[in-house]
Amino acid sequence: MNRLLVATDLSSRSDRAVQRAALLAKRFGCEWTLVHVIDDDTPRRLIERQKIDAQELLEDRVEGLALIAGQRPRVMVEVGPVEQTINEIAVGTGSELLVLGTHRKSLLREIFIGTSAERIIRSSRLPVLRVASGGEDEYRKVLLAADMSANSAHAIQTSRALGLLGDSELHVVHVFEAFAKGEILMSAAEASIVATATREAKAQAEAELSQFLAQQQLDLPAGQVHVEEGFSVIELKRSIEELDPDLVVIGTHGRSGFKKLMLGSVAETLLGEVERDILCVPMPQHA
Repeated sequence: MNRLLVATDLSSRSDRAVQRAALLAKRFGCEWTLVHVIDDDTPRRLIERQKIDAQELLEDRVEGLALIAGQRPRVMVEVGPVEQTINEIAVGTGSELLVLGTHRKSLLREIFIGTSAERIIRSSRLPVLRVASGGEDEYRKVLLAADMSANSAHAIQTSRALGLLGDSELHVVHVFEAFAKGEILMSAAEASIVATATREAKAQAEAELSQFLAQQQLDLPAGQVHVEEGFSVIELKRSIEELDPDLVVIGTHGRSGFKKLMLGSVAETLLGEVERDILCVPMPQHA
C-alpha cells in the first residue's frame, strides 16, 4: 500500500479511525492524508469559521500522529457534499484505501439513506476500512466472508494486495441455505430425510468452497474453514461472535434509497450491528 486517506468528522468515533490509519501508515511506510469535509449545506457565514477551527484542530494533532506513523499526514479541510467530496479526494490523491470511523445514527435518516459512513462505502470506488475498535496492534485474526461470488474473490484478492492479511490467522466463513430442506419440510418428510438432505447440501458446499479457496490460492487448515447452514447475516454474526476476529473482510455492491430499504445487504447489516473493523471491497466499476 502506497497511499491511504482517512476521513474524520472530528468526533471521538473518528479518532479510532485516525489512530488505525496512523498505524497502517507506519506499517507500510506509506503516504497518508487526513481530511475533514464541511457540509456545503452549512450556512455560508459559518463555513469560514469552521474551516479555520478544523484546520487548527487537525494541525494541532499532526505532530502526535507523526510520532505514531513515522511521518506527518497531509491535512485537508474542504467544503462540499460530504460523501461525494470524500470519494473524490480519495480518487484524486491516488489513495488505495479509505479509512472511516463509525458515525452517529439518526433512525429516520438511517431508514431512508443510511449513516454517513454507509453512504460513503456504498458509493466508494476504493476499498473502505470502517474502524469500530480501538485496537493498537496489527490485525491478528481476520474473518473472510466468502459467498464464492466474483465480489468475494475480488475482496480476498484486494485485502491480500493491500497487505492487510499479512501473517494474520485467517478464517473463512461460508453460509449456505439448504433450499431442499424447506421443500422437504413442506412435504412433511421424516426428520431423517431432512437431515440427509442437509448433509448432502453441506458436503456440496464444502467441495465448492474448497475449489474456490484453491482458486484464491488460500491453503488453510480445516479448523479455519467454516461452512454453516442458515441465513447469511445470522450465521455470519454468530461466527464473528464465536471467532472474535480483529477484522472482517466482505465484498460489497452499491445500493441506494428505496432499493436498499427493500432488499438490504449482508454488508450493510454487519456495518450497522457488528462492532468490529470491517473492510468493504467494491467490485471495479468496469466489472
